Amino acid sequence: MGAGRSSGESHVRRSAHVGLQTAVIDNSAAFGFSIMITSSYGALNQLVGSPSLADIVGFAMSAAAAFTLLQAVTTRGFRRRLGAAPRAVVLLGTAFDIVSVALGLGMAVLVALTVPRGAAWPVAALLAVLVFALSQAVELMIAARLERLRGEPGAEDPDR
Repeated sequence: MGAGRSSGESHVRRSAHVGLQTAVIDNSAAFGFSIMITSSYGALNQLVGSPSLADIVGFAMSAAAAFTLLQAVTTRGFRRRLGAAPRAVVLLGTAFDIVSVALGLGMAVLVALTVPRGAAWPVAALLAVLVFALSQAVELMIAARLERLRGEPGAEDPDR
């Protein structure tokens, strides 16, 4: 009976470990983005003032437009399918998200300090998202390079 319980505990432990890995890897990019966009909104609120409904809509639509623009560019006008980075690369690359979060937030603060109030909300959202996404792409490129230097055989395999 002791061996069966040990095997059951081992299965539970493995399942919990796999579940946690999946949650971390699958949510890491979105988690960094959520932190960046929320803190950017808060910074704008402090530096520019409370947003009107139009400011909120402009902020949201500009953030979404930035992703649409990036998707259009990376797929060459939605004509190419995109590949995915290997899971190990995503995990390592997004571990550096503090940099992309800081750069995106920094861009929002810079816009808040330099752009007139009426344009600050949409411009800050657009530029913060672009800076975040582009810096995260660089982080993933660095992570892929580190994985190759470590001699990881599947550094190019998206299913890894």
